[in-house]
Amino acid sequence: MVPVLGFSQNDTLLYENFDVDPTAGYSLLSNGNDTVWVNFDVDGLADANARPANWFWSDVGFSTVDVTGCLFSSSWFGSPGQAKNYLITPPIQIVDGNAVITWKSAPRQTPSYLDGYQVVVSTTDNIETSFTDTVFVAAEYLTGSGFDFGAYTFSSGFVHGADGLFLEYDAGADSSQLIGIFREQSASLAAYAGQTIYIAFLHGSFDDNLIAVDDILVTGTLSNGIKDLDSKSIISVSPNPASDMMKVTYNLPGTAQVKANIYDVKGTLVKSVEKGMQIAGNQQIDLNVNDLNNGQYILQIVAGSKYAKTSFIVAK
Repeated sequence: MVPVLGFSQNDTLLYENFDVDPTAGYSLLSNGNDTVWVNFDVDGLADANARPANWFWSDVGFSTVDVTGCLFSSSWFGSPGQAKNYLITPPIQIVDGNAVITWKSAPRQTPSYLDGYQVVVSTTDNIETSFTDTVFVAAEYLTGSGFDFGAYTFSSGFVHGADGLFLEYDAGADSSQLIGIFREQSASLAAYAGQTIYIAFLHGSFDDNLIAVDDILVTGTLSNGIKDLDSKSIISVSPNPASDMMKVTYNLPGTAQVKANIYDVKGTLVKSVEKGMQIAGNQQIDLNVNDLNNGQYILQIVAGSKYAKTSFIVAK
C-alpha cells in the first residue's frame, strides 16, 4: 500500500524493515562516531552450523507466517559459549519526551534453549562498553525440559511464549520445543530528551540457538531545523541503505508541485530537487544520492502545502 501524504502524530526518526539485505552497508566494527549501522561480533566464536558469526540476514523468519526479511543472531557454538553480538543504530537525536522505539523479535525455539537479548542505549558513542542503559530485556533459558513453561527457569526479563501467544508447534523437532512468531515490543526513549543516542540490540545468550529481530522503528519529534515543518506520514524509499539511485514512492491527495528536500541528522538542508507538477494518485520518483556522504538523512517530500518525511542511510 502506498503511503498517503497526511498528518501523523510522530515523525520517523529511524526505520529498517530488513525486507532486503542491508548488511553490506553496515560497519563491522564500532569506531565511536559511526553514522551507519554497526554489526559487531565481539565474541568471535564459530557457529556450530557454520552460520555467520554476527547478525546476518534471512529472507524469512522462523515460523511459517513470518515470510519477510529479518536479521538472525546465533548463540550455538562448536563448544558451549556466550554470544556477544551488537546490532547498533546510527546516532538518533531525541528532541523531547515523545520518542519511542518499537521492534519485533522471535526465538528459533522456546521454552527449551530460548535465546534472550537486551536493548541498550549509549548517550556518548557507539563503542560497546558505552551501552550502559538497558531499556528492554528478553529472558533466556537456564534449566528445564518439556513443553510446560512452569517447569523451566529463565533469566530475568520477558519470556517469549510464556503466555501461550506467538508460538508455532515445531513438527520436525527432535526435542520439546516451540517456534517463536514475531512479536512486537516497545520501549520509551523519553529519558533521553535533548540527547543524541545510539541504540543496540545485544544478543548475549549462552549456548542456546537463534534469535531474530525485524521492523526496527524509532518515532518522535524531528530535530531543530525540521521539527517546525508539518508532521506527516511515512513515505517509502528503496533501497535503504542507498549508494547511488533511490526510488521514492508516495500517494498525492491532489495535483501539486513536488519537491524533495534532504536534511542531515543535525537538521541542515543538504540537497533540494524540484520534481515539477504531479497529478493526484500513486507517484514514484528517482533521487540520486551518490553526491552525499555516508550517514543517515531525513527525506522530506513537499507537495504543495503537504509534507511527508522518513529517514534513510547512504552507504557506499
